Amino acid sequence: MEQIRVARSFIAADSLAEIVAENYNLDGPVSLKMFSKLLRTQDNDHYRVTAGNDSYVLRVYQNGDRLQRQESDYLFEMDWLNFLQAQDIQVSYPLPRKGGSYLGTLDAPEGKRHYALFTLAPGKGMSTTNQEQLYAVGQHMAKIHIVSNSFKSKHQRTPIDLDFLLDKPLARIRNSWGPVRSENLDILLTSAEEALVEITGLFEDTPDDSDWWGVIGGDFHNLSVHFKENQPTFFNFDLCGYGWRAYDVAAFLSNTGLLQAPEEYSEAFFAGYYAIRPLAPEEHAAVSPFLTLRRVWRMGLFALSDGLAGYTFLAPA
Repeated sequence: MEQIRVARSFIAADSLAEIVAENYNLDGPVSLKMFSKLLRTQDNDHYRVTAGNDSYVLRVYQNGDRLQRQESDYLFEMDWLNFLQAQDIQVSYPLPRKGGSYLGTLDAPEGKRHYALFTLAPGKGMSTTNQEQLYAVGQHMAKIHIVSNSFKSKHQRTPIDLDFLLDKPLARIRNSWGPVRSENLDILLTSAEEALVEITGLFEDTPDDSDWWGVIGGDFHNLSVHFKENQPTFFNFDLCGYGWRAYDVAAFLSNTGLLQAPEEYSEAFFAGYYAIRPLAPEEHAAVSPFLTLRRVWRMGLFALSDGLAGYTFLAPA
């Protein structure tokens, strides 16, 4: 048999249960079950952890070249979530390991992988046709943006800038699509260039005292918020970083499909957001071109850097 290298592994739940029991102060016997999900090569792995009467979420971060995360990126995420929790913002936050650290490491077949244990967001998923919930989500997102203006971390985090949203995704798309889809690539490049010009023009004279740029969730989604008694709790912040607040708004609109829904639903979300943090006219105008960059980023995320398609987990060495 030829030697192979592993590009993606899934850690057995019983092995992780032993690691969690050994490294965290949890009450009761620990058991794990992997969350049902579509197996995509850019996703992190999530497990539901049960310890006595309590439940948690274990995330095992994936290695890969798409987001190019380093240990400092994960530590930044831990710092931010702990900061938000200390500010009474309802989020899923990490739990400390024995000894006080929040990030652990595993020697997986494909290399070192990091993991962290998080609180489980209470309640049930939100409805994108529930205007009361959309209003509350808008408020909650705006509160996160405002309180994060005072957040600081000694750890570095890859910013959600134009290089992240546009340059690197386009490079992956060019490599993946090749000459076969040159016509589609030309259309995409034209749309991206128009969006880039518009965004650059809107933000070229950003006021010094503005908070248009700051820490954002990067991927707020109706599937990453739970409601309990009309109180939202956000979770799944693995795409957070410094970025434009208007991009955070655009990402939520894109993720939830609100732009294709009746206007009263997106208006409910905007009403909630504006009740806490009104967007500047430039920010509001930037939402539309950010929607284009969001689509480019997602295409680049799904484009394999070697031009292959499918769900390949093993490759020749």
